Amino acid sequence: MTEGENRLRLGLLTLTLSWFSLCFAGSADSVAAVVGTRAILESEVTGLLTYMRLATGDTFTPDSILRSGALRRLIDEALLNEQAEKESIDASREEVQTAVQENIKSLRTRFASEDEFYLALEEEGLNERMLKDRIANEVRRNLLARRLLEKSGLTDIYVSFTEAEAFYNEHKDSIAKVPGKVELAHILFMVKPLDSIENAAKERAWEVLELLAKGGDFATLARSFSEDLKTNTKGGDWGWVEMENLSSTQPELAIVLNQLKNGQISPPFRTRQGYIILKKEHEQTGKVHLRSILINVPLTRADTIRTRNLANTVRKKALSGVPFDSLAKVYSDDPQTASEGGYLGEFLLEGLSPPFYQVIARLNTGEISEPVLSEHGFHIVQVMNKEPSRFLTFAELQEPIRNYIYQQKFAERLRNYIDRIERGIYVEIKGKD
Repeated sequence: MTEGENRLRLGLLTLTLSWFSLCFAGSADSVAAVVGTRAILESEVTGLLTYMRLATGDTFTPDSILRSGALRRLIDEALLNEQAEKESIDASREEVQTAVQENIKSLRTRFASEDEFYLALEEEGLNERMLKDRIANEVRRNLLARRLLEKSGLTDIYVSFTEAEAFYNEHKDSIAKVPGKVELAHILFMVKPLDSIENAAKERAWEVLELLAKGGDFATLARSFSEDLKTNTKGGDWGWVEMENLSSTQPELAIVLNQLKNGQISPPFRTRQGYIILKKEHEQTGKVHLRSILINVPLTRADTIRTRNLANTVRKKALSGVPFDSLAKVYSDDPQTASEGGYLGEFLLEGLSPPFYQVIARLNTGEISEPVLSEHGFHIVQVMNKEPSRFLTFAELQEPIRNYIYQQKFAERLRNYIDRIERGIYVEIKGKD
């Protein structure tokens, strides 16, 4: 390029920048970078950053890091566009639109429903038209990149068998391991007291409610009768409690409180500790101030032994041929699974918490565990299906590994190509990248 041509190009660039300064004076938008005679606006960078979060589901990477990547991508797009114009290379509208539709379809599959998809767009400040425009830019960039590299003879990339096998051996532990899965059903036997103890506690709780109905002060009766050592000296006062926390730790209390009005008292109801009476003092958004009176239902070692013996008896019935699901419907104390024959679902084997992981790891499909004690009681667990963890063979992964290595080599050649053409095209990054 001659000195005169350089001056002319810089003159045109100055005029272009002046035009953009006038257009966006007083506007919240600004120029993030200039490539050739094209200005990249800050709004474009923000739009691409938003699209990148939506497309990848990344909600953790700081904006500053994503912005740097988004700006680099927009600069690369502009460089490729400039070079494509010089070499009369283009992508047809039809092939871009076809690829856009495929990309939109793929993106939608990441959401459970159409409503969730559009809600995600709305939360990111996008609509479908804006999303399609962004994807169209990405598609066109990729098409131009491939055609420019093809014209330069840089797409003849070969991945050998030896290279792919070496990659497999080096990364086998991270790419080839398929975690074990297990499908489970269970029967829960809650440790319960004798009927006489249960009925005595229940009767005592109703007697307290009767005193409240006759005008007894809740705080005074809580100090006299409640067996909750954390709150009885405070008149059963819990203070202000987050409903969300209560719902996750003691959902039965949250359910009852949601049905009470301010100042209203509940009848006694059974919890793991015993029978409890609640009073909702006040409620705010997401919070509740409550009091309680707890009548404990004490458990003894004899109760634990009796429950374990019942679990062993039911297990023997299952081993003798009585259908496990039928036994669950009769004996299980788990209200969520009993009616479904004790079915729990499918789990990753290594994701099971103690003590279940150690027990299930030793069982095969169809086998039934010895009674397992948890905070909820004794469980007998049936392994309905078990798929141990395994490593995919090189033969199973050879094709995706070769594709991955190809894409890595292609990306490297593209980076080198863009860096080379950038040396002949004016690029200025405004502010801090």
